[in-house]
Amino acid sequence: MVERPRHPKKEIEHVMRTAEARGWRFVKARKYYKAYCPCGVHLHTVHMTPSNPWYVVHLKYRLARTDCWDRRTS
Repeated sequence: MVERPRHPKKEIEHVMRTAEARGWRFVKARKYYKAYCPCGVHLHTVHMTPSNPWYVVHLKYRLARTDCWDRRTS
């Protein structure tokens, strides 16, 4: 598997690594990443330059609210 490019914000990179450990997959687009859940139902975008100071907190909650966050893939 090809390693994705690192996110420039270290806090968002940490959230993305946590999600990848849970089976999420990130694909780099032009100005954002697309986050695909392991079950294939959920899709979220992760911005490269978020303007909201609470963006990292909201991203964590948005990903954790999905049904497949606690499901382990084999």
